[in-house]
Amino acid sequence: MSDPCNLYCSERRFSVHHGIREWMLLTILVLLAVTACQETGDVNQGEILLSSEFDFETASVNGFNFETGKRTRYPSTGEPLPDVIADMFRRVDGTVRPGFTSPSNPHGFSLAGAFESMGESRDFFENELTAIDTTASFNPSSDTVREYQVWVLKTSLNKFVKLHVKETSVVKDPAGEHVEVLFDYYYQPDGSATFTQ
Repeated sequence: MSDPCNLYCSERRFSVHHGIREWMLLTILVLLAVTACQETGDVNQGEILLSSEFDFETASVNGFNFETGKRTRYPSTGEPLPDVIADMFRRVDGTVRPGFTSPSNPHGFSLAGAFESMGESRDFFENELTAIDTTASFNPSSDTVREYQVWVLKTSLNKFVKLHVKETSVVKDPAGEHVEVLFDYYYQPDGSATFTQ
């Protein structure tokens, strides 16, 4: 006859050991799922901070390509051209203004709306701007980028992106001045002029 204490203790060890294995397996599965979501995240929308600061090591500035959903350099060295770069425009009076440029793009930007607050501009960006006026005037550069504006970009591939400018700044440092522009974007990859979120 077996000792009841030994039987209980061995069952208890098996139960605890079995529970730890289940917990570890569940943890691994959750981590794999999170990693897969990050790798296949929605590249058609997001938030980007672009800077006109020149990188002397690569002799370029960073831009963003909406088709790939990645940062790219301009001038490019074999990678796709950016659809947008932050650009610094100096006025006649010497003041610096932030702007956008779309390199090698005959289309470019069209201002869809300018607002007094983040709430108004976000509401327009998310809820009201659902169809693009394809007859609007599009320009490869704009030197009038301000906070709380909503822009439409027509890419060189004839696809549309709406941009919600959240912040702009002129940064002064020992290397000189550059501008930074923080914006949300929504890219329409099928080429249509309508947006649904």
